[in-house]
Amino acid sequence: MTEQQIPSQMSGPSVSAPRSNGASAPAPSPAWTGWVRFGGVVMTIIGGFAVIEGFFALFSPTYVTLAGGSVLLFDLTAWGWIHILLGVLVLATGLALLGGAPNWARGTGIVLLALNTIVQLAFMPAYPFWSIVMIVLDIVVIYALMVTWDDAADY
Repeated sequence: MTEQQIPSQMSGPSVSAPRSNGASAPAPSPAWTGWVRFGGVVMTIIGGFAVIEGFFALFSPTYVTLAGGSVLLFDLTAWGWIHILLGVLVLATGLALLGGAPNWARGTGIVLLALNTIVQLAFMPAYPFWSIVMIVLDIVVIYALMVTWDDAADY
């Protein structure tokens, strides 16, 4: 009598169970990394523009025209330094988002962009159209960083 071989009970491709030894974590979804990279790039641009805007306020006071010579409570020198400081922080945080998107960079970016929105709102008497454009960009990047926050917690 000959032995008959029993066919395998799996009729499809073999499926292996995920390893629990923690060898490698799954890669973040492309949608998540796309939104965060978009936010990082736009934050870098916003920060660069804020630094340039601050230098204009500092070194070319005739270029920035204001009624009464001040915006809210500060003169142009103070606004120049505020824009430069905030711009450097936003630029650095945007670069950190491009380098792996740590959670601290996402949270810091959201806070800095909210501050930048307030600064641009206060700077609106000097350049209303430019301030509105910057406020819209700030809000779009805040959305980009927040919409995928739960996805980031999985990775």
